[in-house]
Amino acid sequence: MDLLAIVSSYFPSLSKSEQKVAQLILSNPDEIEDLSINQLAMMAGVGESTIVRFARKIGYAGYQDLKLALTKYQATAEKRIANKENKDDNIVFEQYVDSLKETKSFLESNKIDRAVQFMNEARRIFIFAVGESGFIGMELSNRLKRLGKNVEFVQDGQLQSIYATTMDKKDVAFSISTSGNTNEVIINMSLAKSNGCKVIALTNYLGSKIAEESDLSLIASSKEFHSDAGSFASSINQLFIIDIIIRELVKQDPEKFHKLRMKRNQALVDHL
Repeated sequence: MDLLAIVSSYFPSLSKSEQKVAQLILSNPDEIEDLSINQLAMMAGVGESTIVRFARKIGYAGYQDLKLALTKYQATAEKRIANKENKDDNIVFEQYVDSLKETKSFLESNKIDRAVQFMNEARRIFIFAVGESGFIGMELSNRLKRLGKNVEFVQDGQLQSIYATTMDKKDVAFSISTSGNTNEVIINMSLAKSNGCKVIALTNYLGSKIAEESDLSLIASSKEFHSDAGSFASSINQLFIIDIIIRELVKQDPEKFHKLRMKRNQALVDHL
C-alpha cells in the first residue's frame, strides 16, 4: 500500500501538530527518511512524542518503523519514475493508474460484501451527497435504478434532510463525501441512523467523520495531482468503487438482472 496515500487519507483526522508532520512527509518524502526523530521534530516545530503518536495513528509501531516504510516507498517510486516516459499524456495516465491501485489496496472484500448485503436487503436506498459529490450520487442513483432498486436522491441537502425523516430500519443510507466531513451529509446520515437505518459511507479519507460514524466505510484514494488544470482523481476512484458494488449486486442474481436489462433495452428500442 502506498505510504503517502495512507498519510493523505488520515490527514483530516490528525491533530494540528500531527498534520505538520504529515505535511512535511507528503512534501519532502525523499528528505524525511534521512532525518532522526529529533531533526524531524525540530523541522515540524513539534515534540518527539507527537511524531510517535502520528506514526502509531497511521498504523506503524513508531518512528523507526515509519522511516523503514518510507525508505521502501522511495525506492519503489524512484524505480517507477525511471521507467516512465516523460510525456504529459503518459504521466496523467500513470497517475490515474497509481491512484486506482491505491484505492484497490484500501478495499476490503468483506466490506464490499456487506455493502451489497445492506443494499440487497433494503426496502429503499437513500443517497446523501452534495456539491461535487452530487455527481457521484447521481451516477450511483442511476446505476441502482437500472437494477430495479428503490432509490431516493436529490442534490439539495435540505430536501435530503426531509427524506431522512421518513427513513426507518428497513432503509439504507449511502453517504458520499470526498473529505468525509461535509456538514450537510453528516447531519443527514446522523438523522438516518437515529431512525435505525444502516449507513454506508464512501469517502477518500480514513478517520473522517462519516467514516467513523457509518456502519460501513468504503475508502477511495485521496491522492490528487497538483495542476492548474485540476484533477478528477478523487471522483474516478469513487466511481471505481461504485462500479465494483454494482457488479457484485448483479452477481447475486445474474438471471434476474439479465432479464431486467433485456426489458430495458427493448423499452429503449420501442422509443426509437
